[in-house]
Amino acid sequence: MNYQELDKEIAHLERVFGMISSNDRIPLSYWHNRLRNLPRPTLMPTQRERIARLEETLRSLNEADEASLRPTGTRW
Repeated sequence: MNYQELDKEIAHLERVFGMISSNDRIPLSYWHNRLRNLPRPTLMPTQRERIARLEETLRSLNEADEASLRPTGTRW
């Protein structure tokens, strides 16, 4: 992938990540894989920063999803 293709892919992921939730049809693992498959050695510093923000967004979504599955400590 060249710089422009990478930039378009990152921009696409930024748009999508602004709309996804852990309850979407497409699992978060799919988006993790999309990020993981970007060719890291060819990234420019600004692209690395953008990807780091995307990774943080996914981490937050995962944490929120896991927190919703944890027992609250209340008994029925």
